[in-house]
Amino acid sequence: MLDHYIQRNIVYKLAFTPGLRFSELKPGDLDNKLFNYHLKKVIVAGYVKKSEEGQYELTADGRRVGTRIFEKQLSFASRAESVLFLVIRRKQDGAWLLYRRTTHPLLGKVGFMHALPTLEQTCELAASRTCKEKTGLNANFNVLGGGYFKVFNGKELESFTHFNLLVSNDVEGRLQPSDDKAEYFWEVAPNFESDDMLPNMPILADLYLKDKQFFIEKDLQI
Repeated sequence: MLDHYIQRNIVYKLAFTPGLRFSELKPGDLDNKLFNYHLKKVIVAGYVKKSEEGQYELTADGRRVGTRIFEKQLSFASRAESVLFLVIRRKQDGAWLLYRRTTHPLLGKVGFMHALPTLEQTCELAASRTCKEKTGLNANFNVLGGGYFKVFNGKELESFTHFNLLVSNDVEGRLQPSDDKAEYFWEVAPNFESDDMLPNMPILADLYLKDKQFFIEKDLQI
């Protein structure tokens, strides 16, 4: 996210027009060099580009942000992020594939790995691709259900997630993780109630074991 009001003003102004030249975009009271410095920052951030006609216009990322550029970080966080939670089990011993987060948010917490839905693929294919890329495992998935989780730390919203839960009970291959944001491991008898688990884990594990279609909305605390 852009951290200077001049940079945010650039995106905001361009949200109302197909494109503007430098002289049209720059406020009259700003020094050319100062404005050019911030304009380059916005371009490097991927929100603005220069057209062949010499006008500055928003990129696809810039258009998605648009007039919301001045909203607080919490406002963005309060809009649900869509994810795919993946329950993966090893057939020979029933072990569960878990991962430990190595970045914020929720650093150090253990949960099911996740994938992101894409425009080009079904949820099942996106899950299989992500599983292969991040763990080296081959897995076929089925969607079991979905819903929303709000995770709070006291009164502060940590995450707001729209999710689908996908399951695979026939995973093949050897675990070969290649993800710098998580540590992956097999656990035969995990304690989903332990303190190091993500707060949604007892719910997700229970829904998986019930093996019935579902839709839920839950508020959780960490």
